Amino acid sequence: MNVARSALVGATVLFVALVATGGAAGADPVTLTVSVTDQDGDAVGDVSVEAAWETESETGTASGTTASNGKVFLDVPEGSSVELDVDDGTYVRNRPLRIANASAADVSLGVARSGTATVTVVDGRNRTQPEARVTVREDGRSIDRGETDADGVYETARLERGEYDVTVVKPGYFEVERSVTVSRNTETTVGIERGTVTLEVRTFDDHFDPPVPIDTGSVRVSSAVYDAEVSVTEGTASLTVPVNDAYTVAVVKDGYDASSERVRVRESPVSTNLTARRTPTLSVTSANQRVLVGETTRVTVRNAYDEPAAGATVEVDGDAVGETDDRGEIDVPISSDGNRTIVARDGDVTSDPVTVEGVETADGLDPDGNVSDDGDDGDDNAEDGSDDDTDDGSDDTDDGSDDADDGDPGTTDDGIPGFGVVAAVLALLAVGAAGRRRG
Repeated sequence: MNVARSALVGATVLFVALVATGGAAGADPVTLTVSVTDQDGDAVGDVSVEAAWETESETGTASGTTASNGKVFLDVPEGSSVELDVDDGTYVRNRPLRIANASAADVSLGVARSGTATVTVVDGRNRTQPEARVTVREDGRSIDRGETDADGVYETARLERGEYDVTVVKPGYFEVERSVTVSRNTETTVGIERGTVTLEVRTFDDHFDPPVPIDTGSVRVSSAVYDAEVSVTEGTASLTVPVNDAYTVAVVKDGYDASSERVRVRESPVSTNLTARRTPTLSVTSANQRVLVGETTRVTVRNAYDEPAAGATVEVDGDAVGETDDRGEIDVPISSDGNRTIVARDGDVTSDPVTVEGVETADGLDPDGNVSDDGDDGDDNAEDGSDDDTDDGSDDTDDGSDDADDGDPGTTDDGIPGFGVVAAVLALLAVGAAGRRRG
């Protein structure tokens, strides 16, 4: 029992130790013999050397100080990727020394005496320029970079003494490159000049395939040093803008979303395509303004481009009744009398409301379900049950309504009791007599 308990305790301690070391207990260390030398090849003692490594399972660091012979021994995991650098007030490296797949070996680590460069940036009128970007390169590779302060000054990090290319640029100014020799403390002044370049913007509506030009409207172009709005003519806007800046460019047009794009302008003319789309909208049209309760009316929904809006949800008084088909249409039921409010929704887009009146009877409706202009005539015919729909031109259409109810056989369709046939005969005799007189 005691043996088993001891084994369990030992296994637990080993597990905790492995967790605490990130699993490093399984990695075999190897020793790097690092020799530090200066630019003349002489050994450099009393220099702190740092190693940083990374394996598939861990990262770590180690450090040591060189002896008088310039050597230091550093243990690192075998097969790891290691970077070696120095931390010293006199000597420096511009970049760490990288070792892939570390193994026990002798490593030569070259260093150089350090120096700095203080760069002052001025314009053509000798005014200092803050926020100018300064980049220091060695053999085309960036070693150090930053921006000038409020006084137009930038001081580099500690660098190996030697020749460098220093580039200065600021929005609105041409880029300048200069060769600078960095010694212990180097000071240099770099002058920059203002400049402009042409920016051409072509505007398109990419709702269509292929996109079609947006012929009118305007384009807004802005940055930290520039802001302007220029009219679009035949789908193109042309501007003169400061060099070496990034601009926000947007279409400005009624009915269109103000979507924007970023355009980088350097020191050559730039031409770019800018796209925009109409602001999403929905419109609702009902085939009828008045509908019998229990019947339906055809509702059409269209988008901002006057195209059928398929899949839009249609609501009556806030209750969804269905979705539009591929033609943007739906038959909407009117289930009660009074004004009913119809709207369409598609995502975050909602149409303006449309009102349809539900009515209990067909009185006052034409065949299309709208208000009739001759509703009085329809009421009289409905009451007397007459099959004669011919308009006799009489102005006294209301006179016959009472006689029609009592069924008097002597009453004619035009409401003149007993004189319908006589009047017709007299009219024929009169026509004949007039004809004989003309003969």
